[in-house]
Amino acid sequence: METKKTAKEFPSLFQLFKTPTKELPQIFTFVGEDSYEFELITDFYKDTLEKQGETFEIIVIVAEGGDQNKLFAELFTPDMFFPKKLIIVKHGTAFFKPILDPKASTEYRDFNAGFKKNITSVSDKVFFLVHYDSKDVPASFNTLFQNQHSFYKPKILYQSDITKTLREVLEQEHVQLEQDAWDEFVHKIPANIGAYLKSIRKLKQYLNKTKFNLDDINAILFNQTMVNPSTLVEYLVQGRKTEFFKEFTKFTDDNGDILSFLTRLLYKLDEIRKFRIIRTKHNGEVPIPVMDELLKTGNFSEGRKNFMRKQLAIESKHFTEKSLNDFYELLIEMNIKFKSGLRNEEGRIYFSQKMMDAFRMLQQTSSN
Repeated sequence: METKKTAKEFPSLFQLFKTPTKELPQIFTFVGEDSYEFELITDFYKDTLEKQGETFEIIVIVAEGGDQNKLFAELFTPDMFFPKKLIIVKHGTAFFKPILDPKASTEYRDFNAGFKKNITSVSDKVFFLVHYDSKDVPASFNTLFQNQHSFYKPKILYQSDITKTLREVLEQEHVQLEQDAWDEFVHKIPANIGAYLKSIRKLKQYLNKTKFNLDDINAILFNQTMVNPSTLVEYLVQGRKTEFFKEFTKFTDDNGDILSFLTRLLYKLDEIRKFRIIRTKHNGEVPIPVMDELLKTGNFSEGRKNFMRKQLAIESKHFTEKSLNDFYELLIEMNIKFKSGLRNEEGRIYFSQKMMDAFRMLQQTSSN
C-alpha cells in the first residue's frame, strides 16, 4: 500500500461515487451520525468489487467484547480461501473508544501499538470501511490509522447550499423535479445528502419514472402513515397542540426521527429570528430582496417566497425575543439528551414533557 502523509478528505459523497475503480480507497471512514449515507457507501463498495469479477468476503465487525481481536485477524492475516475482503465496522465510536482511551488496559494498548505497526502494510486485496458515528474523529483516531485512510464528513447544508446539493443528487440519480415538487421537497425534506438520496430513490422505486410532480412526492414521501418533521415543527411554532401530538404518534423509537425534528426546528427558529429583524429594520415590511439575502430564498419560486413570507408573519407573532432564547436553550438541552443515547419509551416521555414546556412558553407569549 502506498504510504500517505495525511488522511485524504473527500469533500463530497459524489466524488467518492465517481472515483475510478483502480483508485478506490482501501481504508475509508465515514464520519457522521446518518447511517443511511454509510449504507450508500457500503453498497457502492460492494457493487464496485462485484464488477471486478473476483470473489470476495464481506465481514461485519460490531462493538462487542472480543471483536477488536477479530478485526486484527481479518485485517492483517492473509486468507487462502478469500484473499479479497470487504471489512465493515459499524458503531465506530463505541468500537474504537477502548482502543483510543489514554488510560486503556494493557490489552488495548498492545492492540493500539500492533494496529499502528501493521496498518501501513495492509494487503491490497483488503478493503476496510468504518462508520465513525459522531460529528468528528479525535486526533488519536488518525494516529491509530497512521493517516493511511481516506474519509468523508458531511457538512451542514445551509439555505445557500441546498440548490447545488439537490441538483447534484438529481444528476446522480438521473431524475427531475417539477418546480412545485422541488419547492415542496426542499421545504419538507431534512437538509442533508442522505435524506435527499433516500427520498429520490424511494420515488424511483415506487413510481418507476424519471420526472416527478407535486402529487408524486406527496403520495410517496409524505403519506399519512409517516411522520413529517417539517409539519410537526409548523404545528409547534403555530401553537397547534392537538395536531402536534396527533402527528407525534407516528414517531418511531429510532432517534433519527427526533433528531431530524430538532434540526428542522433549529432552522425554523433561525428563520423566525431573521424575519423579525427584517421587519424591525423595514418598518414592518419584508422586502423580497432582503428576504432573499438573509433567508437565502433567491432560488425559490415567487409562489414559494410569498407563501414563506406569509407563514413566517403568522409564526413570528407567537414569539418574543425572550421566548426565542428559551426555545434555543430547550433545543440545546434536547440535542444533548438524544445524542447521548436517550431512546425508546424513556425518550418518548422526555420528548413529550419538553414539548409541553414549549407549548407553555408559546401560551405565555400569547397571553402577554
